[in-house]
Amino acid sequence: MGKDLMAKNKNPLLLEAHRINYRLRSTFFFRRIHEYQTFDILEDIHKLIPYADNFNWQNRKKWKIAEDAYAVVEHNELALIQVFCHPRVIRGNPKLIAYYRNISVISQKAVKYLTGIDTKKIEDGTLSDLSEPHAFSLAELFNEHISLIIESAFGKLREAELQGLLLASTGAQIDGSWRNGIGDEAKKAVQRILIREAIRRDIFCALIRRNDNELIPLENGRIEKALKNIRLFKGAMLSTQREILFSSEPDISILDHDGATLLVIEVKGGTDPAGALERYGAAKKSLEASLRHNKKVRTCVIASCITPEVGDRMKKDRTISRYFNLTEVISHETRRNRFLNYVFSFIQKG
Repeated sequence: MGKDLMAKNKNPLLLEAHRINYRLRSTFFFRRIHEYQTFDILEDIHKLIPYADNFNWQNRKKWKIAEDAYAVVEHNELALIQVFCHPRVIRGNPKLIAYYRNISVISQKAVKYLTGIDTKKIEDGTLSDLSEPHAFSLAELFNEHISLIIESAFGKLREAELQGLLLASTGAQIDGSWRNGIGDEAKKAVQRILIREAIRRDIFCALIRRNDNELIPLENGRIEKALKNIRLFKGAMLSTQREILFSSEPDISILDHDGATLLVIEVKGGTDPAGALERYGAAKKSLEASLRHNKKVRTCVIASCITPEVGDRMKKDRTISRYFNLTEVISHETRRNRFLNYVFSFIQKG
C-alpha cells in the first residue's frame, strides 16, 4: 500500500525518465557484451588449448608471473594460456588482449595510464598489429595482476572463476560507458524494432553492412547475431524496393524506389526532463535540414520525457509531421504498433 502511494506521488516525468533509463540500460548491456566480442574471445582461448604445449614458459619470471601463482595453475585443470598472458599469444592474436586484461580486472584506461598503450583500437580490431615491446609490457602488467588474484585464491582456481572475472570486468566497462550511451542505445532500440517488423511483415531482404556494403540476408540465424551488433550496419534493403537507412542526422531515413527520401525519423532518448527543450531543438534542426533538401519529405520525432511545454510545441510545429513517446513505443505493444503502422505506411505504400 505504502509503495503504491509513493509511486502515485512521484513526478510522472521523473518516473518515465527512470523507466526508459532502466529499460534502455538493459538492452545496452546486452548489446555491448556482444559488441565487445566477450564470448568470441572465450572461444578463441579454448581453440588454443589443444596447442598449449607449443608455448614455452621458461621466461615466466621476466613476464612477472609469480612462482606461487604458476604452481597453483600447474596443479589445477587449467591450461597456462587460459590464465597467464604469453607475449606470443597476443602478438599472434592481439584481440586476445581483451581476455587477459579482463581476467586481470584492469580497465582500458588503467592500461593506458600504467603502460602508455591504448588497447581500445586493438581490442575492437581496428589495429591488427602489436609490436614486441608493447606485447611484453602488456604481458607483464596482466600477469602481475592475475598472479595477485591467484595468490588470494588459496591454492584453487576454477575456469568458472576466470569467466566470472571476465564478465565482471566487462560489465564494469559497459557501466562506465552507459552515461554517454543512452542516446545511442535509444536509436539502436528503434532500429531493431523496425528491422524485426520488416521481418514480421515478410518484406525484409537484407541488412547492409556499414564498412563494406555487404548484404546480410535472412538465413542461418545470421540476422539475430547481426541485430545484437546493429551498429555494424547502416540499414536494410526491403522487398518493396525501398530501404531503411541509419545515420546521424537524421537518425533514420526511409528511401523510395528512386532514392528519394520519404520519411525521416529523429530519435531522442535523453532521460533528463530539464533537457527536453534542448532535445526538441536538436531534433527540429535536423528535420529542417531534411526539409531544405526535399520539401515533400515527412518528418517524425520519437522522444522520451516529453514535457507539456515541448509536447505543445511539437503539436504546433509544422516541421514535425508526427511525434511519438519513446517509452510507450518500447514498453506498450499498442503504442508501438501505432508507431510501426505510421512508418510502414511509407514503406509498403503502392
